[in-house]
Amino acid sequence: MGLHVTALRPDVLTLDLADGPARFHAIWLRDNARDDASRDVVNDQRLFDISELADEVVITSAEVVDGRLCVEFGPDGVVSTFEAEWLEAHRYDGLERGSPEAVPWLAADLDPCRLAWSRRDDPSARSAATAALVRDGLAIVHGLASGHEPTGPSIAEVAGIWGPIRETNYGEVFHVRAEAEPVNLAFTPRALNVHTDNPYRRPVPGIQLLHCLVASQAGGVTVLVDGFSAAETLRSEDRGAFDMLSGHRVPFRWRGDGFDLRNRAAVIEVDDRGVVLAVSYNNRSAAPFDMAYAEMSGFYEAYRSFANLLHRPEMEYRFTLSPGECLVFDNQRVLHGRAGESDPDRYLQGCYLDRDWVHGSIGNPTEGSTP
Repeated sequence: MGLHVTALRPDVLTLDLADGPARFHAIWLRDNARDDASRDVVNDQRLFDISELADEVVITSAEVVDGRLCVEFGPDGVVSTFEAEWLEAHRYDGLERGSPEAVPWLAADLDPCRLAWSRRDDPSARSAATAALVRDGLAIVHGLASGHEPTGPSIAEVAGIWGPIRETNYGEVFHVRAEAEPVNLAFTPRALNVHTDNPYRRPVPGIQLLHCLVASQAGGVTVLVDGFSAAETLRSEDRGAFDMLSGHRVPFRWRGDGFDLRNRAAVIEVDDRGVVLAVSYNNRSAAPFDMAYAEMSGFYEAYRSFANLLHRPEMEYRFTLSPGECLVFDNQRVLHGRAGESDPDRYLQGCYLDRDWVHGSIGNPTEGSTP
């Protein structure tokens, strides 16, 4: 069924769209007018402020012409045309809102996208890897340097596929290997529970890269868990626990090398529609919880439920990262850890990118820029 006008009032327009009927307020349509006088033709930004519109915006006429909606507004007389696809993409009446891009996964369902370094400049291969990072939260780049004194493509060059490295107190590139006096338990051979890196920072690093240079001959198996999948499982099994973890921010802290870094974040962060945006779980870096006395016991019950859920076998994707491979993943979604005591000779390099270098590079023709 094509686009049709089914009802018109001065303040509300009702349309038949591909997904069914939808109502649009006159003020919303006028605020999003697509005519050249209302929006810049190059960057799609508005050319007016909401305060410049009349106190009462009305629709004086609306009709479908050549498959597009043509609306005239009063009292300013502006005429604007809306594509059916644009209206469907932005409808706000009658549809449940969810993430349009991320697809939660269980271990048995995951088949990581792999990008050969030799194809990094191939638009289709590069686009597929970027799409996988948004959809699955991870991808693997292979064909890189290896060894203790590597020559060839480096982690910095891999990061450059998407954007500049975000430097932290660990430097632009940090070294994941056994150290005599480690400032972080990651820099030891110890097994690590799945976790979010650096939840004590503001903002939390969005994309993490881990480049394997020397593999472990014993232990050191990489464990990945989709935090979005775990959060949705908790929501379906125990809504009270989900609401507790999404409704309270908890403190995280790390001290060392002259730094004292602190942040407060929800273990499960949701937006106003309930869509999961991020997961912050790091038992090593959690500071003493400080919610009200009456809520503390209930919070711990929810926290333990989520922690136990993260250890379910069906949640854990296990594999061994090989020399010359770089795991690229969404640090605010995919929890990572290592199983078993690893060989002290194991050597990885890591770095961070801001999340929007990946998520913003997909491109969506229905969206305008909004800096």
